[in-house]
Amino acid sequence: MTSLVWGNFCAYSLQIALLVGVAAALPTLLRLRAPGARLAYWYALLGACALLPVVRAWQPLAMGGSVQVTTAIIRVTTAVPVARPIPWRELALAAAALGAAGRLAWLLAGLGRLRRYRRAAAPLEPGCAWSTEAELRVSGDVAGPVTFGWRKPVVLLPARFAELAAEMQDAILCHEIVHVRRGDWLFVIAEEIVRAVFWFHPAIWWVLAEIQLAREQAVDREVLAMTGSRDPYIDALLAMAGAAPELDLAPAPLFLRKRHLKQRVMGILKEVNMSKPLTASLLAAGLVTMAAACWIVSGAIPLAAASQTVSDAPGVTVDTGGAELLHRGGVAYPPEVQAKGIEGTVVVQATIDANGEVSDANVLSGPDELRRTVLQSVLSWHFTGVSANSKRQVSVTFGLPTAQTAPSAPAGGVFRVGGGLRGGIAPAAGSHIIESIRISGLSEEARAELLARLPVKVGDDFTEAAPNIFATVHEFDRHLTATLMPTQSGNAQLNIAVSEAAGVEAVATGPTKIRVGGNVQATNLITQVRPVYPPAAKEQRIQGAVKLEATIGPDGKVEDLRVVSGHPLLVQAALDAVKDWVYRPTLLNGNPVTVVTSIDVNFTLSQ
Repeated sequence: MTSLVWGNFCAYSLQIALLVGVAAALPTLLRLRAPGARLAYWYALLGACALLPVVRAWQPLAMGGSVQVTTAIIRVTTAVPVARPIPWRELALAAAALGAAGRLAWLLAGLGRLRRYRRAAAPLEPGCAWSTEAELRVSGDVAGPVTFGWRKPVVLLPARFAELAAEMQDAILCHEIVHVRRGDWLFVIAEEIVRAVFWFHPAIWWVLAEIQLAREQAVDREVLAMTGSRDPYIDALLAMAGAAPELDLAPAPLFLRKRHLKQRVMGILKEVNMSKPLTASLLAAGLVTMAAACWIVSGAIPLAAASQTVSDAPGVTVDTGGAELLHRGGVAYPPEVQAKGIEGTVVVQATIDANGEVSDANVLSGPDELRRTVLQSVLSWHFTGVSANSKRQVSVTFGLPTAQTAPSAPAGGVFRVGGGLRGGIAPAAGSHIIESIRISGLSEEARAELLARLPVKVGDDFTEAAPNIFATVHEFDRHLTATLMPTQSGNAQLNIAVSEAAGVEAVATGPTKIRVGGNVQATNLITQVRPVYPPAAKEQRIQGAVKLEATIGPDGKVEDLRVVSGHPLLVQAALDAVKDWVYRPTLLNGNPVTVVTSIDVNFTLSQ
């Protein structure tokens, strides 16, 4: 999951960079010069960046061409501390979250600072007509005019405001009151929240800077329209530019940011008037082009949804002939068919439409009793675009699940189960090299992440690392089992799979609870109550197996039962019988422990 989040984080950041790179040139190319129109355009761009993840549906990670469910001997081991690689993805995501939290804290500190400035400031004397629209106060803590507040707006003026000429004072006050009328302080707060979330992205900072400049230029134009005094207004800008620099912590529209001085003065001196229809048409052209860029960028760098985890029935193997799937349902092994001992391979030809979905499917071969199950599953599959408008043959193999037995020892080395607390497998003779690593039952992303965590790679010596292998696999997913199997060359193959086989699970769910395979636990059964065949099931000739998951307490009595599969008419009879079963207590290191095991209750009609 961390890899998926990190991948989407990077993809989204790249989407924003590309979109801003394309959209930044449009106002210049279209000669969109009106400050108000440019401000609307930059706000639209900021909104487009935020909405990029919802422009298109997220693409599910493609599933591999075949999914296998295997079983393996399970062992009890004690976890040994494993040297884990540096989780740089987790650290990077944590840094992004902490940075956002830090920026939000910075914003709150700024709001607190404005409140202190307001309390410490003195009312402007003498008062003026602008006082009816906002509270005017003089503060020694600000280097330039600052406007903030919504219901009760406040304009803080620098201490040297009284030294300015009357026309300059009027121009400054008019500028700040225009901000009050427009409600710009609320927009500034929203922009700072966006800045906090995307603090790491320079493209977002650039867009926010363009918004600030366009807003001030739009206010400049309104002030000149109200006062008609160009020179005093420019003089006021230059006077404020001469103030001593100060840390910009206040979340409020400032009268002047020095980096904008040149553009604002040039905009005042070279004011260009454009007709409203022309401005509207240019803005519409820019927005349409931006929307097209959003669609292209989101398609070129799609965000990925989590891949679907498929759970086929034990004994079922699916082969798609190398075709990749976006999603599919699991293939069931009907209990009544399994009870009859029917197995084999069903070959289906699937017709795939332009969207990658299966529009039709025909069975080419396979046992009649299994064909319907396979067809129902295949008709819901969704292939990737590579397979669109084509026909694919898929094979589903059904094999009766059996407990895996230990293979005979090959020439060149004999493997044995290690004793003591460390457990694991150790070689008695020969080489100690891992020839291959096989992982089944996981998505491609999960398989890659697990491989990265393993303390060994292909070609490594596993003698010392064997206990760490089991601990790492359990830490990754407690439902996985790791098994070192000998090869003909005397080395080993590492098999990792989701397993429900006989034996004891690689690592227990806790120090007082372990999982034991059904065949092993059956040897500890003391009292077994026989289930009563339900009359209704007999009348309808219903038979098959009811699969249960049982939790057996340290005293050997059944504490909890969960139905995994089985015919509804048979389930209750199985539950009524098994709940009264009693086992010998299972000991781990001499202490009784709780056991989780599987129980199959078979109902068979006499011929």
